[in-house]
Amino acid sequence: MAIEREVLEFIIVPPFEQREAVATAKDRLADYLERRFPGYRFKIGPFAPVGDEETFCILPVMNFLGDDGKSYMCDEPKRWFVQEIADACQAFDLHGVRSCAA
Repeated sequence: MAIEREVLEFIIVPPFEQREAVATAKDRLADYLERRFPGYRFKIGPFAPVGDEETFCILPVMNFLGDDGKSYMCDEPKRWFVQEIADACQAFDLHGVRSCAA
């Protein structure tokens, strides 16, 4: 019997042009996303050659270790949810002192 589980962690890859600003604000951005999407974790990665260079790329962490020590795959996240995360990243004020989460 397969164990199914929802994706709870995402890696955020910034657009090339914003990589330095995102690196500077990565802790604030992760906090903002975790407040906006309670129950989920976010890691802010460096620029990587994935997606396109103009938008944030949202990578779901799809595998996890079960209690038995075996690796399992999570259920694929809904596209609308991944898009909401990307929209929240785009709306985040990278240069602001504080940002309020909705």
